[in-house]
Amino acid sequence: MRILFLAHRSWPYHGGSERYVLEHALEALRRGHEPVIATTDAWDMDTFVKPGGRRLPPGEITHEGVRIIRFPVVNPPFQHPLRAVMRRLAPGGPDRFFFPNPFVPSLDRWLAKDAEGKFDLIHANAMPFMIHGGWRYSRKNGVPLIAVPHANLGSPGHRIEPLLYFAGDQKEILRTSSLVVAQNSFEKGVYTEECGVDPGRVMVLGSGVDPEVWVGASRERALSALSLPPEPPLVLSMTAHCRDKGSFTLLDSALSLWGEGIDFMLVLAGPVLPDFREYLDARSPGIPGGKLAVTGYLPETVRKDLFAAANIVAAPSRLDAFGIVVLDGWISGCPVIGCNAGGMPDLIQDGTDGFLVDFGDVKTLSERLKELLSDEDLGAKMASMGSSKVLERYTWRKVTGRFFDELERRDLCTG
Repeated sequence: MRILFLAHRSWPYHGGSERYVLEHALEALRRGHEPVIATTDAWDMDTFVKPGGRRLPPGEITHEGVRIIRFPVVNPPFQHPLRAVMRRLAPGGPDRFFFPNPFVPSLDRWLAKDAEGKFDLIHANAMPFMIHGGWRYSRKNGVPLIAVPHANLGSPGHRIEPLLYFAGDQKEILRTSSLVVAQNSFEKGVYTEECGVDPGRVMVLGSGVDPEVWVGASRERALSALSLPPEPPLVLSMTAHCRDKGSFTLLDSALSLWGEGIDFMLVLAGPVLPDFREYLDARSPGIPGGKLAVTGYLPETVRKDLFAAANIVAAPSRLDAFGIVVLDGWISGCPVIGCNAGGMPDLIQDGTDGFLVDFGDVKTLSERLKELLSDEDLGAKMASMGSSKVLERYTWRKVTGRFFDELERRDLCTG
C-alpha cells in the first residue's frame, strides 16, 4: 500500500511527534508498504507564525528509505486580520487558522492535485492544519484516514485546550475517521465522551524508544561536551521549558532543596521559552553558583549522553500527551518523576517504578527529589523496573507493530 504520513515537522528535527511519525513510516517500509512523509520546511515553531525562523531546505529527500517532502511555510503580511477572516469564511473550521497553525499553500495544492489518487491510506498527525489536510484528501479520494491528534489535554483537574483543537471541524473529523489513535486513556475518554467518537474506533497506543540507539551513550562524553562536573548528582529535565512543562515547579523545588543544603545540580536541557526565561531571570539571585546548567537545544547524540549522565529525570509536565522522556530516563538507567497528567499515569506506577506528582505541587516534588537523592538503592530499583517495562512493551518495534497489526485486523492496511 501507498501510505501518506502528514506531520508538521520531520527528520532531522528530533521531537516526540516527529519521531513518532518517522518510526511508523519505517515500520510501514519494513512491512512492504510505500511510505511518504509530507511536512513543512520549519525547524523552529516560530517559523509557523512569523518570518525569520530557522528552516530546512524545501523539496524531497530520502531518509532510511522513507521519502520526506518538505513544503515551505508562507508568512503573509497582516497575518492577524487574515487569520480572523479565514476563520470566519474558509471551509474547514476556525481551528485550522488559529496560531500556530501555519499557511502552507504548496502543500494544499499538492494534496489537491499532484497527490490525488496516489495514496491508499492517510495517517494525519498533531496539528489541525495537517489533520484537516488528511481529512480533505480522504473524503475526496475515498481512502481511510487515521487521525492522530497528539492532543496535549492535561488532566481532569487541569484541562487545557492546546491549538484550539475542537473549535471547528475536528470533532467531525475524529467521528468520521477510520481509526483515531490516542496517546493515553484520558485522551481517549475526551474523544469518546466529549467528541462522540465510537469507542471501538479509538486505539490507545503511546510511543516508544529504540534500545539499540542508547547503546554506547557516555556519561563522560556528556560531562565533557557540556562542561559539567562529575559531582554532585545531576537532576535532568529534558523539555521545552515553560510553565505547562513544569519548569516553574521544578526550579522552585530545586531552590527549596538547595536552601536545605541538599547538594545536586539541576540541568535544564532543551529550549527555554519566554515565560520561563523571565521566571528564571527573576530567581537567578537565589540560585547557588555551579548548581544550575541551562543547555538550550541539544543534538541527538549529546541528548542521549546526557541521559546517561543523569541521576534522576524529572518531568513534572502537564503538557505531555504520552511522556516519552519517561521512557528515555528508564532505558538509560534513571529513576523518573512524572506528573499526574497526560500519558504519565498510564506509564508510571507511583512508588513502584517511579513517582507521580500533581502539576504545580512544589512540596511533593521536593520531597520526591529528596527521597531519590538520599536513597540510591531505591532509585536503582525503580529504574530497573522501568527499564524492564520499556523492553517488554515500549520499544518502537513493538509500538508500531501493534499499530499495523490493528490496521490489518480492521482491514485498513493490506500487503
